[in-house]
Amino acid sequence: MKFRLILVILFSVLAAGCISPEIQTGVPSEYELPGLNNTTFFYLNGSSIQVVESVINATTVDFSTGESGETNFRNPVAQDLSGKNVTFNVSSVAAFGRSYVRFEFSSPFSGFVAYTQSDGMDFTRLLTKNSSVRVVLPQNFTTGSRFLGIAIPNPDNITVDQKGREVLIWKNPYPEPGRISVKYYPRSAPVMLTFVFIFLFIAALLISGYYYFGMRALRKKREAVEKGVRK
Repeated sequence: MKFRLILVILFSVLAAGCISPEIQTGVPSEYELPGLNNTTFFYLNGSSIQVVESVINATTVDFSTGESGETNFRNPVAQDLSGKNVTFNVSSVAAFGRSYVRFEFSSPFSGFVAYTQSDGMDFTRLLTKNSSVRVVLPQNFTTGSRFLGIAIPNPDNITVDQKGREVLIWKNPYPEPGRISVKYYPRSAPVMLTFVFIFLFIAALLISGYYYFGMRALRKKREAVEKGVRK
């Protein structure tokens, strides 16, 4: 009887995954809430991402944490459609070789959940649901240069919000292409890159001139030596 009970427990763990201790919740005022219905926001700042997800009538919601697991997930919050902060349980779940963070609500929840993940200047995200996506770049940053970085696929629209940030909008990028990638850079970068190219061009001209006149002087010296030997 005990052996059979152990098998049942083991099977349940293998099927549903392993749940780690609860993750500490964050402060809603740290996020730009509320969001928009059926829209996922990604607020980029160079070192981390704040994600605001729309949730409709759900008691549990799972979000992928990527290869780094729950260490790349922090400060989760939830707010309903009326702007009221909602209590919830959040834990890390490992299922079928992948790591997820699970939000659990005591009753069906409609509103917005938000959380923070670490990231860099190259933003890439796999999409798992049919919704609009908005990527908000940091202030004084942009994208679109073939030399410095572009967004793939091309956004359906690009706007500027009240804080002067560029907002890239994809209306329905799932299931195709199913992935969004954005490489962004400071708006001053193209000007700096132009100065670098000018500097390199001038340096190349100086080096070429120095080489040309140096070789010319050596040639004259060699011709003078050869004339002296013939005499």
